[in-house]
Amino acid sequence: MTRNTPSLELRSVPTQERSKQTFEHILATTGELLEEVGFESFNTNLLAERSKLAVRAIYRYFPNKFALVLELAKRMELSWRDAVAHTAVDERNSTWPDSWPKFLDSYIDNVRGTPGGIAVLRAMKSYPELRAVDEEMNALYTQDVANALVANTPELSSKKAVQIATILLTTTVAVIDASLDVSPQVAQSQINMLKRMHRALLMDPNM
Repeated sequence: MTRNTPSLELRSVPTQERSKQTFEHILATTGELLEEVGFESFNTNLLAERSKLAVRAIYRYFPNKFALVLELAKRMELSWRDAVAHTAVDERNSTWPDSWPKFLDSYIDNVRGTPGGIAVLRAMKSYPELRAVDEEMNALYTQDVANALVANTPELSSKKAVQIATILLTTTVAVIDASLDVSPQVAQSQINMLKRMHRALLMDPNM
């Protein structure tokens, strides 16, 4: 039996102010519910009840819960890529090893500060319906970081820069995942270790 792949495309994009407010209310409530119950227990009926909207009002924009999570993930992506861009700008007045931790802090704060952010990350990695999009987003992050590395270190080849960027981002995601199930003190210790490891790599990118 072939499994049907759910649509991830928005059914419509709001244009009027009132519909835009409804759209944002739906997403904000989605984040709150994901924070509370996780992706597995989240559904559009629960969303309708919490948001005090009819289910049809939700389906006007989103075909299913996967599309809701993806929209939140896209917004997080824009924020993270903007953080990379700011890291590259900051690099003009400081060394990359010193600037990179600012991106890490921004990345981590974004995940923790976004309602449902952790649930969104887990859903994007755990479900085939979303994993392919997650991989595409990760490829964009990686290329952004690689481009910034090459701009700062002209002697660094593009291929080597991509390898370094892949290590930086892969280990960052892994440590964030590991930090979810430990105390805040242990989580911070892990993040500090990650920063030291990254600094060592960035101090000698051609090693």
